[in-house]
Amino acid sequence: MRHFSLILGLLVWLAAAPALAATGEQDPPPAPEAASPSTTDQQAPAPAATGQQPPAPDIAPEAAAPVQAMCGLLKSKQSFTFTAEVSSEQVYPNGQTVQLTRNVEMAIRRPDKLYARISGDDRDRVFVYDGKTVVVADLDRGVYAMVDAPPTIDATLDMLSDKYDIHAPLADLLYADPCAVMLQTVRTGDCVGAHTAEGKTCDHLVFSQKESDWQLWVEKGKAPLPRKLVINDKQVMGWPQFSATFSQWDLNPRLPAGLFTFKPQQDARQIDFMPLVSGQGETTK
Repeated sequence: MRHFSLILGLLVWLAAAPALAATGEQDPPPAPEAASPSTTDQQAPAPAATGQQPPAPDIAPEAAAPVQAMCGLLKSKQSFTFTAEVSSEQVYPNGQTVQLTRNVEMAIRRPDKLYARISGDDRDRVFVYDGKTVVVADLDRGVYAMVDAPPTIDATLDMLSDKYDIHAPLADLLYADPCAVMLQTVRTGDCVGAHTAEGKTCDHLVFSQKESDWQLWVEKGKAPLPRKLVINDKQVMGWPQFSATFSQWDLNPRLPAGLFTFKPQQDARQIDFMPLVSGQGETTK
């Protein structure tokens, strides 16, 4: 997936320490955390100096068909909502692995509306995009940041990633063409069988790329929805794991008025987005 080496991102999406700064007074940094994973490496490998293109991914037809069907379904919907239970492992400098769990509530209306509420072990945060601005609010700390944004979800996700190192929760599924993002740097893909996730019989798919391995459970039948995602980060000792299970999908939701309009809490304090400095957030291939 496109942002993995950093979602699917999914999801320490507001690693706000490098991205937010108080206007006047610096807020204390959050606890150590890994960047939100995604099923794509952060940057596709460059073609060889000879001009040859990278080899085509070796994806078995049994894997290509379900993932393409899933992407086609999501791509065809102007609006949808879902919830996800997300677990992410963080490896501390002493080698200790800690697992944190969060709940994500997501709503999208193409091409220019996005809402996410993330709550759990270590955070209570809101992400709102209204087609003109993005707001990221840390409800625990009573602060929020706002920045002008491009007119589409795709361009806004790219801007937040490239400029601020901020990754919206489970961003790969939110793009207008999810497969173009998810499969961008995949090397191999296969189907290991029909297995159960969230009580649904699914095609259990496995994919490998340079910096991550990931698994995807796609519901069989007329509604090929993603039901589970597992990502292992091969760049970090111990290959820490990110997982998300998806439920409460609504492909024709009645979204409440004002959902995509941010209203700060009383006494909430506005702070600034801080762009990445040169070289920050880059990875070495």
